[in-house]
Amino acid sequence: MKVLYCAGEQARVVLDILDRRDEADDVVVLDDDPDRHGERIGDAEVVGGSEKLPEFDAAETRALVAFGASQGVRLELAELIRKRGIEFFEAIDDDATVSATATLGEGVTINAQTYVGPGVHLDDHVLVDSAVNLSHDVAVGAGSIVAPNATLAGGVRVAADAFVGAGATVRDHVEIGESALVGAGSVVVEDVPPEATVAGVPAEPLEQSRR
Repeated sequence: MKVLYCAGEQARVVLDILDRRDEADDVVVLDDDPDRHGERIGDAEVVGGSEKLPEFDAAETRALVAFGASQGVRLELAELIRKRGIEFFEAIDDDATVSATATLGEGVTINAQTYVGPGVHLDDHVLVDSAVNLSHDVAVGAGSIVAPNATLAGGVRVAADAFVGAGATVRDHVEIGESALVGAGSVVVEDVPPEATVAGVPAEPLEQSRR
């Protein structure tokens, strides 16, 4: 059995990936919003929230965090699942290109038309959305999200729990700090401090901290 945690838009994307592989028949969805319990997302039912995790046979279950935002939530949900002894599966769209020398952590999602270049490392529970270009030797930290159409040039380092917005471009060898946020369409030419929010062309700080 496969379990998707969170019933939002990203769950629909993952279900589409699985459906096109004929792997969606044994999927259930968990969400901690009780208003969603009983809903169906495609052929999958939202059967409950975290209280349902002990009911799954850990040896027969694989899970994926399908929450489409960072701010620590992706990693928190992954830890809930890990504590139940449940292992994770990855969801990589057949239309994505992943170099043979790229390395992927557990629970990674890579959406359609994305390029993951040689030497790239995606840590655990990273979400790389559609039409992203990760050039050579990029590293993306645990729980981080790279939104659609973003480009990360060679040697870019993204720390854990960061968010790179849609259409952003990050210059080679720039570092994005932990829990930082890069606004959509930004051009990042300098390192971004932890927890900072930057936006614009070139990207500049908008506030001291996003927390």
